Amino acid sequence: MARRNKTAVQRYHDRVASRYDLSYDDAYWQWHDALTWDHLKHYLPADTNAPVLDLGCGTGKWSAKLIKSGYRVTCVDISHAMLERTRRRIERMGSLDRAHIHQADLMDLSGLPKSEFALALALGDPIGCAETPGRALKEIRRRLLPDGVVVATFDNRLAAIEYHLQASDAKTLAEFLRHGRTHWLTKAREEQFPIHTYTPSQLVSLIERAGFEVLDLIGKTVLPLRHYRAHLMEPTQRRAMARIEKSLCRDSAAMGRASHLQIVARPKRVPPG
Repeated sequence: MARRNKTAVQRYHDRVASRYDLSYDDAYWQWHDALTWDHLKHYLPADTNAPVLDLGCGTGKWSAKLIKSGYRVTCVDISHAMLERTRRRIERMGSLDRAHIHQADLMDLSGLPKSEFALALALGDPIGCAETPGRALKEIRRRLLPDGVVVATFDNRLAAIEYHLQASDAKTLAEFLRHGRTHWLTKAREEQFPIHTYTPSQLVSLIERAGFEVLDLIGKTVLPLRHYRAHLMEPTQRRAMARIEKSLCRDSAAMGRASHLQIVARPKRVPPG
């Protein structure tokens, strides 16, 4: 089963790699990415020599941004095609010497050194796409320094309710809300793999069980501007929407509206003695 799922993940991402960036090239996703960076930049290591991980790096969007910010980045993905896109992007920047390209499943990061990295990014829900997210999180924790930080995004289970109402009946919706697994990325059976979704409280529990303490949690995005992109076309309006979004993103009730959850955590500190 594990091998089938791994192959499906690779098949899907290898197939979509060539057009992946085009799917996220519009006003909403530019606004979304600006919110992502505005949140995570507070957790960037003060020392730009500190090693950084970009897990599930995809086509290298965040790896490139980290490199431009002065960091050396280990870029990790399960998909060879995605990693090739990352390599080309960073090569065009003239910064390939600041990147290490590494193919791996998040379920097995044994090819990376332990207790090495000050920051691990896992944006775009790669942990939720792992066969066992809890195990993937433990693999990540082992790679972090004792005071290292992971910043990760997950699909919000509550935000998926409308999708399942459109596609299924009450019984199927109830089952989804119970186990939280879906495979909505593709209809091709040979490419389908479980995507694990979480409510905000479930996500906190998952992170803590994996040996982390939560530093921050936001909903992203609470405002459903994916469906109202016209509000983001004018700069003043775009900034105003960002202010509203930031006023709501940590509200525990508002988080249920968000399509994704972005969490920040560090390894639990063991008390001396």
